[in-house]
Amino acid sequence: MQLPDWLKNEEQYIPGKDRDYFISRSFLRITAVLAKYGYQPAFLQEKFCPSPMAALLFLLGLILLAVTSSQPYFLYTLAALLLSLLALQDGVMIRQLLLPPVLAAAFSLLILLPAILFTANPLTLLLPVKTFLTVLASGLFASLYSWNRITAAISWFHVPQLLIFILDTALRYIFLLGNLSRDFLTALSLRSIGCNHQKSRAIAGITGNLFLKSQEMSQEMYHAMQCRGFTGTYPHSHQLPWKGADIALLLLFALLLFIYLRLELLL
Repeated sequence: MQLPDWLKNEEQYIPGKDRDYFISRSFLRITAVLAKYGYQPAFLQEKFCPSPMAALLFLLGLILLAVTSSQPYFLYTLAALLLSLLALQDGVMIRQLLLPPVLAAAFSLLILLPAILFTANPLTLLLPVKTFLTVLASGLFASLYSWNRITAAISWFHVPQLLIFILDTALRYIFLLGNLSRDFLTALSLRSIGCNHQKSRAIAGITGNLFLKSQEMSQEMYHAMQCRGFTGTYPHSHQLPWKGADIALLLLFALLLFIYLRLELLL
């Protein structure tokens, strides 16, 4: 059998230059967010880690003391404590935890810059420091426990169960839909050959498929809740008995409260 001439000719396909900035940047952003949600901290062993209930109480008390303090020495004490806990993390986690408080403190300093320049109140300079400490303390608490343990600890403060259910469900959906978005972008990058002058269609396709998938998942969850007889009561894991780490955290807060009162009343 004689092959036709066009089948014998060698083809040299050279695709035109194109930029996949949308695909690469979106993939990196989604991967970074999922890495934060999927990260399980291990810088403290379980026997040395306090319960989420005690840690949340300590966090609220620490934020209250930091916000109401007018003495820089007390804020320096809190900074030394928080930075010591931050030093127990690995390098990647230190960068992730340190970036938000630095940006928040810089933004606070930028807003307060006119007040710093035109007034002589030294307490104004403490506001960026307080912003840095509160954001860093919240980040350390969030990195120490998983989201389900945090929501379980919040429920002990008599927060409405519907609000906790919405929060917990939203966090789970962010993780699941983020995985789907990453799969869609991977499939798009594998099928993108040559120059594409209509990138808006790719964005619309990913967004539409993600919306349809989220609607399907919400309907499946609704039917699953009906089959399980959901009555509006959102159960959570019970708080474990207080252990030595909780008592040590309580004593640490008592020490901080003593330093706070000592400095505020005497200085």
